Amino acid sequence: MREAVGVGKTVEEAIAAALKELNIEREQADITIQELPSKGLLGIFPGKDAVVLVREHFDPVLFLSDWLEGLLEKMRIHARVRVQPANGGLEVNITGSNLGTLIGRKGQTLDSLQYLATLAVNKRAADFVPVVVDVGDYRKKRRLSIEKTAMSAMKRVLRTGQKVVLAPMTPAERRLVHLALGDKEGIVTYSIGEEPRRKVVVDLKRD
Repeated sequence: MREAVGVGKTVEEAIAAALKELNIEREQADITIQELPSKGLLGIFPGKDAVVLVREHFDPVLFLSDWLEGLLEKMRIHARVRVQPANGGLEVNITGSNLGTLIGRKGQTLDSLQYLATLAVNKRAADFVPVVVDVGDYRKKRRLSIEKTAMSAMKRVLRTGQKVVLAPMTPAERRLVHLALGDKEGIVTYSIGEEPRRKVVVDLKRD
């Protein structure tokens, strides 16, 4: 949680100084008055300024919803954003029509959007908050497709005894293949090649 100490001739001045430092609105803040201002005594003892402690009241769900909606508006993309807590982090699903621009080739634009959303949230969050961004259930559909491809390759390897080299995949997609086949008896998976054309090989486990 971000916080700042504000000092001013009055409590309001001190609060305003702390809010300005944090760049937040008053309704986003928890305010604790640490010292009230006081006047000097007989012109001998100096007076004291007001001192306040302002802590940002950070709601990651609300923040990320607003941040993504603002980004989409700048991109002139009309879509609905839903953010919800899940698995110790945040899950985002963006729905609408003609959202291919947000997905990109093999989900590369979507991965970039997820990276930026994660940075935006964790710039303000006290503890790391993982963020998963999906567009029209693309990730779910892609995961099911990759798992189906992995199972098909495994069956072919078991039937023919020959290894199968899958099409180039992103690191996240290759990981799905390794997870899908990692516990299959007699089967081994490994990656070959260089990015961005790195591939997964499905083969028999040979002693």
